[in-house]
Amino acid sequence: MLVDTGATYPCIPKGLADALGLKLEFKTKATLADGRVVEAWYATAYLEIMGRGDLVPVRVFEVEEPLPGVFALEALGLAVDPASGEFKQTRGFIARA
Repeated sequence: MLVDTGATYPCIPKGLADALGLKLEFKTKATLADGRVVEAWYATAYLEIMGRGDLVPVRVFEVEEPLPGVFALEALGLAVDPASGEFKQTRGFIARA
């Protein structure tokens, strides 16, 4: 999984969404880092990182690899350590998987 702190929402390819059995609810527009606007499906998925999990909104479109997105990281009380590029806990977390 690529960690892109510029991505707002988790982004996954449609093949992965299908494999996970996600319900594609409606189409929305997503603006990419390069300024392009693409159509993306909206779905809700359970995302777990480092033992912290929650339901988060996901954008589904053709991306090269899944991106967790800052929305999910904030929801899970996580951030990216700029020195190591790895996730770190930023606060306590109330929900547990």
